[in-house]
Amino acid sequence: MAPSEEFINEMVGPRRYTALPTTTPLFEVLMQFREVGPASYPSADDAPYVSVAEDLERRAIERGEYAQMHLNSPGTPRGHGFTEENAKNKTMYYTTNLQGVKLIVIDSVNHFGGWQGSLDLEQFEWLEKEVAAADRPVVLASHHPLSKMFNDYAPVGRRVCLAEIQTMLLKYPQVIAWLAGHEHRHHIEWIGPQEEVTGFWQIETASHADWPQQSRTVEIVTDAAGDIYFGLTVVDHAAGVDYAKAQNPLEIAALSRAISANVWQKRPELGAKHGIDWWLGRPTDRNVVLKINKR
Repeated sequence: MAPSEEFINEMVGPRRYTALPTTTPLFEVLMQFREVGPASYPSADDAPYVSVAEDLERRAIERGEYAQMHLNSPGTPRGHGFTEENAKNKTMYYTTNLQGVKLIVIDSVNHFGGWQGSLDLEQFEWLEKEVAAADRPVVLASHHPLSKMFNDYAPVGRRVCLAEIQTMLLKYPQVIAWLAGHEHRHHIEWIGPQEEVTGFWQIETASHADWPQQSRTVEIVTDAAGDIYFGLTVVDHAAGVDYAKAQNPLEIAALSRAISANVWQKRPELGAKHGIDWWLGRPTDRNVVLKINKR
């Protein structure tokens, strides 16, 4: 979600809030964060706080600055996909070739506000050009999955959303997968016609912040007949079950996992939309082999 000017001022200002507003029920506080823009945040007028020193280093990092940090990093490859053009133009989308696959990373955040996704028109047109020019299979990656690309709020210009994005991608048989997060769950879905002339696998993976605190490896291979296979493996972090006194990183990670399994948002009696198993997904959403026939 894009930060508002008021929110940025709070980030660097002299207050650290210690609890939610005292006169607003929790459910109402959460409902003040809008799926679709403009940006909206709960009022903190009556929230308890302690005084802290103002610090501009707590400000939000801008798009171009974030790209430049990757370019300045001593790690390899330089930029990790970001280019000097990203830093100059303050864009967060790029392409890179990974052996036999073209990876296209898109920026699905609507900077006008709202926590669901969409694309600006310039990025959408860039995306189609990159897909059309690909001489190898294409894999997309973004924060939002396709189903959550409906944040059409735009005080200037227009945003490109779910139906238009899907229609465009299904014109190109070289698109084979879309990797995403956002929902903090394991979920795999086929997008496209059943005859597989075009279409792709959408592969969503859970979060390290929420239960089950897992990541995923994606292996892509081609057999002698030209069929494409995805080997998907869910990976737990290295922490055990016992968090003892949480005195080292692994114990803290174990405590974090325990807390993530007990958060109120996953309790049906407290109004949760989904039970805890929803985030785990089905067995076929986790460790599985997927196939796309030769095109």
